[in-house]
Amino acid sequence: FTDEPGKEGSFYSPIIRVVPDKGFILISTHSGVLWLKASEAAAPHLAKLPVGGRIDVIVVFQGKPNPPIIKSWKLASGGSKCNVFDGTACVNAEKK
Repeated sequence: FTDEPGKEGSFYSPIIRVVPDKGFILISTHSGVLWLKASEAAAPHLAKLPVGGRIDVIVVFQGKPNPPIIKSWKLASGGSKCNVFDGTACVNAEKK
């Protein structure tokens, strides 16, 4: 991945740890583990993410040493009250 500030990137990863009171999640990437910081809009929804669930997350890089900021996510596995976060709110589509 890149550390170029403002550049977007994506990761498909298991969620290793969720720290909602600090606004972070820990994921696994091809190069190791990575802390992601929640955006102001995403922070209230972090507690809804399941440890062990797989997440497809879009981030905005801030440059070293700052962690990438979560822009949006889609939960691929694991139950959650926030399967999809579109950058502003949870959007849970009804399953048919």
